[in-house]
Amino acid sequence: MNKKSIETRYNSLKKIYKIVESNKNITLVNLLKLSRSISFYLDRMNYSKYIIEEVLKKFSADQSTLNKKNNLISFTKLKTLWVYISEEEKYSTNSYQKHEKHLVNVIDKNNDQIIVIGERAIRFAQKHNYHILFSYKQNEITYLSQILPKIIINSFQTQNFVNLNIIINSSKIKQKHIQLLPIYENNFVLEHHQSSSLFKSNLSSHKIGQNLDEFINSELESYLIFALYTLLTESALIYEKYKLVAQNSTLNDLEEKIKFQKRTLLKAKREKEIEEISILSKKKDLLHEKGGQK
Repeated sequence: MNKKSIETRYNSLKKIYKIVESNKNITLVNLLKLSRSISFYLDRMNYSKYIIEEVLKKFSADQSTLNKKNNLISFTKLKTLWVYISEEEKYSTNSYQKHEKHLVNVIDKNNDQIIVIGERAIRFAQKHNYHILFSYKQNEITYLSQILPKIIINSFQTQNFVNLNIIINSSKIKQKHIQLLPIYENNFVLEHHQSSSLFKSNLSSHKIGQNLDEFINSELESYLIFALYTLLTESALIYEKYKLVAQNSTLNDLEEKIKFQKRTLLKAKREKEIEEISILSKKKDLLHEKGGQK
């Protein structure tokens, strides 16, 4: 048993363990930051939703182009805009399959359009020949939370879209999809989320100094920005959780390998000591034999 090679392997495993442990700590920090962001932006979305609903009630305002009601006697078929967000599946086990089965069942292929974020989402939409309005290969939260609301607003203003539905992978979302528009049909709830008192207010504290329609549309844009930021971040959070699970698994595996190498190293050291003692004993015996022959 080569003691030197065993010792090299043992030290190498310990170094790898420290690197993985350091990466795990970074992942934990990222998870904490993302969780705090999600909580804040979800509260801010709900605040915008509250303001819009109160304004519509108080002023009996007409529905905005971003907040249309389904008209059952409309001769023009009203459309749904879907947003499907997927993450890299390095740490996943095909968890998007159920979402894609749902999409296949509900999307009107001839009428609806879809925004796809992530390589898997893009492949899925292309495979089924859906009308892709916009695609992006990665979930870059800061960029997408700014560009997507603009794309959505423009599409609702120029086309017959009524519904805006979002699909992400999250254990905290029990609905098969999130509906953001029309706003009165919003069903966006995250399990275990506790609303903050930070944004609790009443309409009397707001001064509507601009045109009412402009105010509503401006607040609707804020609503979309905060809603999409929340959903994009929640999607990224799941990826970080998968990463943490993988890192914990790697650390457990490394611990077992380090223990094994440590036992092997101790065994090699004992064998080396026994070998050295045996050599010394033989040398002593030879010396005694030579001394007795004189």
